Amino acid sequence: MGERPKGPIDRSWTPPSAWQQALLRDIIARLNQHNDEDTLPRSPRGLFYDLRPNGMGNGLTYVKQPQMWCVRGEHVIEGEGRCQAHRGPSRRVDETHISPKHVQETLVLARRAGLVRENWIEDTRAPTPDVPYYSDSYAEDLVDALVDEIRHPNITWSPQNGQDVYLEVLVEAAGLIGRTARVCRPYGVPVYSGGGFDGLKGKRAFASRAAERQVPTVVLRISDYDDHGLMMSESTAADCEAWAIMYYGCDPDKLTFERIALTYEQADANDLLDAAGKAEADGLPVPVMDAILRDAIEARQDPDIAARNIERAEEETARVTELVLAALNGGEDE
Repeated sequence: MGERPKGPIDRSWTPPSAWQQALLRDIIARLNQHNDEDTLPRSPRGLFYDLRPNGMGNGLTYVKQPQMWCVRGEHVIEGEGRCQAHRGPSRRVDETHISPKHVQETLVLARRAGLVRENWIEDTRAPTPDVPYYSDSYAEDLVDALVDEIRHPNITWSPQNGQDVYLEVLVEAAGLIGRTARVCRPYGVPVYSGGGFDGLKGKRAFASRAAERQVPTVVLRISDYDDHGLMMSESTAADCEAWAIMYYGCDPDKLTFERIALTYEQADANDLLDAAGKAEADGLPVPVMDAILRDAIEARQDPDIAARNIERAEEETARVTELVLAALNGGEDE
């Protein structure tokens, strides 16, 4: 794809070649469609799958493992590796065949040019930092904020309060957090990411959270359909459950893992299997993934309990000002 520029680039940037101009039109059109459907953010890899097989009508075909080519038009790239300049006979291939790497690199340029909003893209390499908090507010500012909070409080109760089980979602790749959290948030279900084979600290954290709850915890697992994804699911589940039982003294059913995606049937139905029989969970179309999550959550939650939690939160919110004033008046009398 050539040498990547440093820093921002001018908003008037235009790709130098016809194929990349078409790709940019596809990317922007598909992201605008996601925005209209309220299905953002999207990862670069997921965006590639959204554009398969023929993009948004700009003459491109999206292929997971095409024979790629150098942007200079003379060097061949096998699979998704780097250009092997001068290491073999030069040959031309179909420039309308677009790989995930083409999408990723063109998307980077579009982001640098400000043609794509940053909050539309799931960026797994920008974790939340640990920044010390300091307040420079004067006493008057703090009083104003406290009074406003007392007069206009907003208590929210989790829809999971009082449910028979507490649900969590665990995704294999951090790039899946945004798209799954959008679905899980209204149900009060948190989403966690387990990179690689999941670290020991993360595994113990699953067990620790489960041990503290009054009801069993069920972790809904989403991972790729390949040997790595399957092995990771089984290994993580066994390790977390062992920590819960052997270290925290939990009953065997206090923490369980259920893999809801990606299954062979799901991958096959959505044409995600490659030549090696592998498939990526991020390749599931957004409506399909949304439905899998909603069905899994709703099958395990009582909607009447969730509705009562909303009513209870409204009642508690209405009582805040009254209780604060009573507490202040009582303090003055003492």
